[in-house]
Formats: sequence, structure tokens, C-alpha cells
Amino acid sequence: MKTYSSIFIVCIMVMFSCKEEPIGQQALDSIPPGPVSNVTWEAVAGGAIFKYTLPDDEDLLYVKAVFMLRDGEKNTRVSLYSDTLLIDSFGDTEPKEVKLIAVDRSRNESPAVSLTIIPLPPIVSTIEESLSLLADFGGVHAYWDNPTRADIGVVILQKDHNEEYTPIETIYSSMIVGDGATKGMDTIPGEFAVYIQDRWGNKSETQYHSLTPIYETKFDRLKFNAVYLPGDAGPGAGWVMSNMWDGIRGEQGYSSPGGTGIWPHMVTIDLGVLGLLSRINISQRTGNSNDYIYNEGNPKSFSIWGCETLVTDGEWDSWTKLMDCESIKPSGQPRGINTNEDIDRGRNGEDFTCPPTNPKVRYIRILVTRTWAGGDNFQISELEVYGDNR
Repeated sequence: MKTYSSIFIVCIMVMFSCKEEPIGQQALDSIPPGPVSNVTWEAVAGGAIFKYTLPDDEDLLYVKAVFMLRDGEKNTRVSLYSDTLLIDSFGDTEPKEVKLIAVDRSRNESPAVSLTIIPLPPIVSTIEESLSLLADFGGVHAYWDNPTRADIGVVILQKDHNEEYTPIETIYSSMIVGDGATKGMDTIPGEFAVYIQDRWGNKSETQYHSLTPIYETKFDRLKFNAVYLPGDAGPGAGWVMSNMWDGIRGEQGYSSPGGTGIWPHMVTIDLGVLGLLSRINISQRTGNSNDYIYNEGNPKSFSIWGCETLVTDGEWDSWTKLMDCESIKPSGQPRGINTNEDIDRGRNGEDFTCPPTNPKVRYIRILVTRTWAGGDNFQISELEVYGDNR
């Protein structure tokens, strides 16, 4: 009993000692910093850039801007090491009140400096000027320009049987020249719509279109066969051509041999059926931790050629160039730095679109002239071919 009583007393003492211990950072003083001064602003898309002189306060921590959006009060902060603050989250060009407040390490706040600004049109409005929605093979295709690389979503909608427009595809992108499509749709006329949205929920005006998707199907990969013509590259390190159409994406696929002193490399594929190609989707070799995406031997510059009847001499006279292709990294980051968008595009495939004026072909030839790392061999994890093979 004495032991249990001692333990009880100790626990009570610990509880009281814990309550006496201050929680969190304690105020160092109660003196607020002075306000920012010499404030100027310059209108930008969706907001303004503010410049100011910081108060002379030795424990200054940051400056914050307080403003209202549609869903309530918001604020953005910059540290004491900057004299510039950006707001770009407004969705219209109506006058906006912004309050600039200096905050010190004791969380004391200075008197607010209040300004009224008039933002330039938000980025969703400027991008919407270049936005178009066109009929495409197997669906509809949106195109737009985004010169500032803003993080946006492009929402494609279709009118349903209740006469309501519902989203069927949202493409998130920061690419300078962006595009995205819906696929797998029947060739039935439909009513479609499209708009741009940003990360703050601002939306552009909605465009409405009456469009009819063009027939498209995926070519049967089980009918594909490797063809070896004079001058074609063979397999490297056992990565044979049939790996390109085995349905498996990732750290496997086809590789041409390196170190041969021969470049560029080309391969030839029998699609097993005559058809009009709409697009070719190429998934990249990933590496074990996605470090090969937009890197190493993944193709960067290449061309795709086609013919209906195969001539086996390896010469190019009987081949028609279907398209020149350039692999484009969505983020624009340097090689070796990948965003989630880069990884998703690299793993799941990059579409290369064929002009509808091309002839029907049964055989294709891929001529790789440059890889992302600039080496003398290339790899493709998976290749899918789409079009009209009826």
C-alpha cells in the first residue's frame, strides 16, 4: 500500500509540474513593430506586386498581406529578408482592399497600411483567349497557351441526358503550350464545354461547342511483330523489341545497343493491320526510382515513318514521314529534376499526334536522333498505336 501511495503522490506532482510548464513560444515583449512605409504597388494578372520599406525593429519576423476572396479572408506572408510581396489570386479586375501588416517574433502586429488596388485580368482570362476545343480521334481535344507557366486546370464538360454539363476530363498543367484530350468516345455528335480554373478556384468564361468525335481505336498489340531491316538496331542487353508492346510500363522495355559507334538508331514494326494512325503513345523507361524519366536513353527527338507495303532493302525511298516528334517535359525543369506531372506523363505515356492527311500504313519505322541524356542508344518502355484500322 505504501508503494502504491508513493506512486500516486509522484503522479500528482508530475501533473502539477506539467501544468506549470509554459506551452508554446512565450511572448518576448508586447511592443508592436512599426508599420511598413513608402509602399508602392504595380498591377499584375490577378493582383499586384507591393514594394515597401521595412520598419526598424530588431525582432521583426515577417510582413503579411490580408485581403478577401470569395470564400473569405486570406493572407500571404513574406519574411523580413524581402521588401516585396506578391498577390495574384484575385479572379476579376474590381478594386480590392489589401492591408499590409508587419509582425514581430512575439506575434505583435503593426498598424495596418491599407491600399486599394485594381488587378489586371486574372491568368485564367488571358489563357482562355487562346483556348480552343476541337473534334479529335476518339473524343475532343483542348489546346491553349500558358506563357507564364501558371498552374491551371482545363476542365472539359459534356451535356448529359439531363441537359446538364458535367465534367468528363480535367487536365492539370503548367506547360507553355498545353493540350489535353478525352478519349474512348463514340462517333456521336455531342454538346461540349471547356473552361480554365486556377488553384484559387477562379474560372474563365465557359466556351460551348457542338462536336462529333472521330472514330479511333487502339491497335491490337498482339498483332505487332518486330521487323529487322538493314541498318536497323538490334536489342541491347536482352531488351528485345517485343517488350515495347507487352503491356508493361516501367523499368523494362526495348533498348537499342550502346557503344557501337553507330548513330542514329532506328527500329521497324509490323502493326499487323493496315490503318490510318491518329497518335502514338510512348511510355518512358523509368529507372528504379523514376530517375530515368526525361533522362538517360528515353527519346527526345525522333521521327516516325510509315508504309503500306514493306520493301526489305532498308532504304527510305518507300517510306513516308508521318511526323516529327519532340518529347517535351511538362514542368520545363532541368534534366534530373522531375515534378509529379513529369513522372505521370513519363510513366503513362506521351502522345504524339499524326496529321489526318497521312496515308494508311501497316509498317512504321522509328528513327531516334537524340535522347534526353544525349547518348548513343535509346529505350522505350511501352508503345501504343491508335487510329482507324477498319
